[in-house]
Amino acid sequence: MEAAQQLRNSSLMSCTCHRRMKNQATCLNIYWTIHPARSLGDYELDVSPYEDTVTRKPWKMNLSKLNMLIPDSDLCLKFAMLCTLNDKCDRLRKAYGEACSGSRCQRHTCQRQLRAFFEKASEPHSQGLLLCPCAPTDQGCGQRRRNTIAPSCALPPEAPNCLELRHVCVSDPLCRSRLADFQTHCHPMDILGTCATEESRCLRAYMGLIGTALTPNFVSNINASVALSCTCRGSGNLQEECERLEESFSHNPCLSEYLPSAPSPSDSISFFPQNKNPALRLQPWVPTLFSCTLTLILLLSLW
Repeated sequence: MEAAQQLRNSSLMSCTCHRRMKNQATCLNIYWTIHPARSLGDYELDVSPYEDTVTRKPWKMNLSKLNMLIPDSDLCLKFAMLCTLNDKCDRLRKAYGEACSGSRCQRHTCQRQLRAFFEKASEPHSQGLLLCPCAPTDQGCGQRRRNTIAPSCALPPEAPNCLELRHVCVSDPLCRSRLADFQTHCHPMDILGTCATEESRCLRAYMGLIGTALTPNFVSNINASVALSCTCRGSGNLQEECERLEESFSHNPCLSEYLPSAPSPSDSISFFPQNKNPALRLQPWVPTLFSCTLTLILLLSLW
């Protein structure tokens, strides 16, 4: 106890970790050694161990530009093609696709490759694939969006109890860190749904959970609601606590602001709330990739 107290009085108490650092696992192990575990019955588990870095400005894409890529196809298919045309995104996507395929499915390997994709792929590519907007009647688009994280392999075949799933998560330093990050940045502070931190941090914290024991996903092909793959049946006198955990994903006002809605041709895609200060919004993001892609398509059609 004296040794632990000395550690808490040292500079290690203020250390944090980087999400993309090479020795992230070692750093997180050190962090949780210094910050002793709280009771698992305490829903507000911990403060995020990740450094609260200055977030980049949100990217925004004009749908009319994206529609030029593959006319008459849904946005999820367009974002999949954008990923294929980018060497890094394509390589990372193929890696988790192979690891998560039905014949080769090993859940831990699949989840590790999923984490690698969402950590290393550029945000326009990873967010576009995960959060592409679909019309409510376009179930093919919705199915592609749900299948982005390979749920048949990455998620448990039968829904376990949510509290049991959380117990598995907090036993793993990485999953515990991602959960703490999500609770820190996606926690509504009042009944109006005012979020504790900037908009971008909640979305990144949500994506950080993908590939962990608490991997969330879209509930169906026809809407943009998300939930954990677990149930609160059999929670006994912890039913209320279990429902709080479940609702932190399914009924989270901070998170729901970033979930995709049905697109219209005149819209722009932005993974940040549209009702915020217009002065903070960027002009439409039009990457050089489009011009290169369109040139390539025209050349192939003339060949």
